[in-house]
Amino acid sequence: MEKSEHFDKPPEEKMIPLTFYFPKNSANKEIYQNNLARIIDRLVVKTENDIEKCWQLWEKFSPKKSLFQLWSFRYSWYQGWGFQPYFYTIYFGRKPVAVLPLWFNDIEKRYEWFGGTWPEDNCFFVCDSNFILPLLKIAPKPVLLNAIEESKTLSFFRDLYFINDTPKYVIQLFSYKNFDDYLMTLKKKNRHHLRYYENRFFQMVTKIEFVEGDQSKNLFYLQKLSIFDFERKEGDLSEYRKKQRLKTFEMIYKNQGIYKIVSLYIWIGDYLAAYDILGIYKNNLYLLTGAADLQRFPGLGVYVTAIELKKAWEWGIHFIDCMQEDYNWKHKYFNQKTLLRFEKS
Repeated sequence: MEKSEHFDKPPEEKMIPLTFYFPKNSANKEIYQNNLARIIDRLVVKTENDIEKCWQLWEKFSPKKSLFQLWSFRYSWYQGWGFQPYFYTIYFGRKPVAVLPLWFNDIEKRYEWFGGTWPEDNCFFVCDSNFILPLLKIAPKPVLLNAIEESKTLSFFRDLYFINDTPKYVIQLFSYKNFDDYLMTLKKKNRHHLRYYENRFFQMVTKIEFVEGDQSKNLFYLQKLSIFDFERKEGDLSEYRKKQRLKTFEMIYKNQGIYKIVSLYIWIGDYLAAYDILGIYKNNLYLLTGAADLQRFPGLGVYVTAIELKKAWEWGIHFIDCMQEDYNWKHKYFNQKTLLRFEKS
């Protein structure tokens, strides 16, 4: 088989016997010793590139427990970046039994989860956990699979194939009676900061707006604030300078339906000082992105956090997901949740 420009991916639209990847030898004994051994000769692999077929496979296998596991959310990233999908699919006859949903990032020159490295709660699409190992083995090179959900089905492979990824930051709200009960679990210093900036900006803020629906027309405000926020240090560059990132969040706004997007605007006088984008799905609140003019208003980010936490209790939210990357503040108010990473080069 000739190698393509994308390294070792199989020819498109062709069925490849799974045994092509796994000659019966000592190196592949794990495959032949599990419950797949009796049907391995009847399993084939096909790389699906058609976006409608990819949608069908996603809908069939995704557990849809998280906002990030929804096709409408992931498709927004496809609409923003346009990278070609490569859904490595194992078939038993005509029935798909396992899917590794990837795209090829033409900028980084690697395979990633469909939707890229930004969405989290990634998982392997399988009808049986015995198919996870074959998916790892047939994954093309180079590949980066980040932000993988830790689960019992991965425990057998964890030490051999996975490393810890950057943790995400969460709060299980049902563990607390109310906001004040939650505050008492924080370190004294962090609790004081939250209260201090909440009271300080209460005197300064002239308007707080939580707006549901499509607010994509206001994304230029987010871009402006993000540039102020992230480019205070020389050499830092806001992701919102990239037209693909703006297009993605435009589509996240427009594709809502199964999930809901809420925009938070905080005004000081007639100046929009902070803008956050929140996602809601199944009583879970996702703090997706945002920016604030912290140079002019130091501590405003802490105030925004306090406002969003209070609102979560008002909305009856069960779980808050503040996503990966600490940015030197999330650990003060959220709990870490382990995520895994798989790489092959």
